[in-house]
Amino acid sequence: MWRGHERIRGRSVAMLILLLLVGVVPPLAGCSSGGAPAAVDDASFAGVDASIDARISRDQLDGAALLVVRDGVTIRDRGYGDYDGTTVVPIASASKWLTAATMMTLVDEGRVALDDPVSMYLPQFTGSSGRATIRQLLSHTSGIAQADCIWSTNSTLADCVDRVARAKPSTPPGTTFAYGNTSYSVAGRIIEVVTGERFEEAFEHRIAEPVGMGSTRFDDAGGVHTDNPVPAASAVSSLHDYGRYVQMIAADGEIDGIRVLSAASVREMERDQVGPLRDENDFAVRTTGIDTYGLGLWRDVTSTTDAGVVSSGNGAYGFYPWIDRARNAFGALLVFDSGHSAEHAVPASQRIVHQVWAALDAETGPGSYPTPTVVNGR
Repeated sequence: MWRGHERIRGRSVAMLILLLLVGVVPPLAGCSSGGAPAAVDDASFAGVDASIDARISRDQLDGAALLVVRDGVTIRDRGYGDYDGTTVVPIASASKWLTAATMMTLVDEGRVALDDPVSMYLPQFTGSSGRATIRQLLSHTSGIAQADCIWSTNSTLADCVDRVARAKPSTPPGTTFAYGNTSYSVAGRIIEVVTGERFEEAFEHRIAEPVGMGSTRFDDAGGVHTDNPVPAASAVSSLHDYGRYVQMIAADGEIDGIRVLSAASVREMERDQVGPLRDENDFAVRTTGIDTYGLGLWRDVTSTTDAGVVSSGNGAYGFYPWIDRARNAFGALLVFDSGHSAEHAVPASQRIVHQVWAALDAETGPGSYPTPTVVNGR
């Protein structure tokens, strides 16, 4: 499954480990309504290439890679600078989409239900934390407080989650949206209990292997194996690996004739899970400009009837994978911007991907929007 960290590009291993410890994540900021994103300087793929090259130079990046596929036709699959489609980088919060999908395989099998309480699988969770549901864990509405132990490479996922169970919750479940990482460690531990496998093994068997993600894993922190992976933030992947994943999601859970997820589970992940708990003051919402969240993914573009149109799994270092149901498209922009904050790296990637959408409309025709849409982003 693992081709080694020799393909990971960045500053240094020490810096990489430090950055992984702060991996918090996602996509755009500000909202506009209408059928297309805000205007861009050059709505062409030549313009997209120029924007990526300019960003590499301006932000002193090692490189970038871009995949764009529409109607089964590959529009872009190329590297820039020192990167190509096989370069492996930390993807920070794009990890969440993978973890949510791993859980949904168990939902498909009837082994868990999204509205099951945490205490059903982890009886050490009592009180309000025990009443939090799997759905709330994956949608940042569980009220479980953030815990530093999730970043410890010397712990285990089981030991850390036991510590989380003893901690006081930050809010009652289902009362606030608070983007974070710890609830995903609890979800990861439930996956371990139900499957009898380590989280990394469950991810490999249920998602990575059937999809064909040979370079993607959660349990390698800068070249050091850990038994305490961070299901919310510690995965590394490549453009081609994650491209396979979004191809599967865009095809409603199937790839190369293999059914990985049910179509119902894919659409449940894309459905708004926050509702009236939307909070424009949440730090991730301020970073991304998106106040609507599904299960492990942001809902970048929605119809006015609140159907998901474009969904994404954005990471703090600028990695930006997406699916686009209006254009029958999917893709990913891969960068590893370790020199800037998420407040810089995330919107910078979003602007380039919005330029991709405009280029698709200009060069291959506009998408099919059955109702007006709301486009979120900077």
